[in-house]
Amino acid sequence: MGGDFGPSVTIPAVMAILAQYDELRFILAGNEASLLRIQQLDDPRQSERIEYLFTEEYLDNQVNPLHAIRRHRNSSLFLAVDMVRNGRADACVSAGNTGALIMAGRHLLRTLPGIERPAMMATLPNLQAQGSCLLLDVGAHINSSAQDLLTYARMGGIVAQYQLQRKPRLGLLNIGAEVHKGTEVIKTAAQVLSTSADIDYIGYLEPAELFAGKADVVVCDGFAGNITIKTSAGVVRAIEALWLQIAGRNLINRGRALLTASMFKELQQTINPSLFNGASVVGLDGILIKSHGNTDSEGFQAAIRQAVQEIDAGLPGLIGAGFAS
Repeated sequence: MGGDFGPSVTIPAVMAILAQYDELRFILAGNEASLLRIQQLDDPRQSERIEYLFTEEYLDNQVNPLHAIRRHRNSSLFLAVDMVRNGRADACVSAGNTGALIMAGRHLLRTLPGIERPAMMATLPNLQAQGSCLLLDVGAHINSSAQDLLTYARMGGIVAQYQLQRKPRLGLLNIGAEVHKGTEVIKTAAQVLSTSADIDYIGYLEPAELFAGKADVVVCDGFAGNITIKTSAGVVRAIEALWLQIAGRNLINRGRALLTASMFKELQQTINPSLFNGASVVGLDGILIKSHGNTDSEGFQAAIRQAVQEIDAGLPGLIGAGFAS
């Protein structure tokens, strides 16, 4: 029940999801006083589908991820991941400390055979095709080797092929499309991917092309990926703020804003970062979804829906079978 806003965001999101999914059940881990506020909002029929795991220990974002394993085993985050390990839960959704979630996942769930390091995989809007694009890694590891990039490509390719039912197009995020550009790590990964029969490798993809619909999967290290998704969300919010400023400057602009209000609302709904909230930690023998810490209730609902989709798909088994073959 972490994140910047805690239960004030997560509890309304849980209530909304319970109303949408009849068979879904939740186990809420966290502070007793905070969690029991849900009773003030709860439909009696929905309360039967909620369990509680109370703990007073909470990990804020300043806690060293290594300490989460050694000193904070009674934290809500650690206990939530452990419920996936012991089979009490099918997935864990958290808006808490990212590094601690990755460390807890690796310690408790372990990586799948053939995978050394997990990755965080985000979904981005594909504006040209009105679809989406998978981007990984977006923050599990700041530094990645060429082998790591190849592993990310393989995992993303398996997921995309399941979603699209065709061979996915894959690109490497780079500073330019020319073959001589980029780090040695990127160049090495590109040489291997160019000979892959399982993936339609399209080459390097510049950041400006990320939303153009050229690729179904885009691979990068966690540093570049994390900056990319956070910058993208910031640009969307900046556009919204600028539009409102311009609309309010004078009477003529207000009139124009009223005439285009429906178009602006449709644009907001298409590129709203909240709708794409929820990065999947892929490569583990279990389902972990990392929600952005400062998301709203709508965004946390999107993260929960991501977990439901991965449960239905049996994502860890899907990736494990792909690597086994």
